[in-house]
Amino acid sequence: MTHPHLPAPSSVTLGGAPEDLDLLKRNRDLGIARMNVRLPPAKTEEILPLLDSWAKLIRQLGA
Repeated sequence: MTHPHLPAPSSVTLGGAPEDLDLLKRNRDLGIARMNVRLPPAKTEEILPLLDSWAKLIRQLGA
């Protein structure tokens, strides 16, 4: 008996991840394994809140 070869899912990286939970979930469901986040040049006090907001999105994405 022969079995058809099913290709393994491949890892896809998407540049410029959207800050939209629904779009992030749709990309995840489409098999996109990684998304790059583009952060503007900023000082520490400006960048930390941006990183906090991305951390919150990532936690929600895993739920």
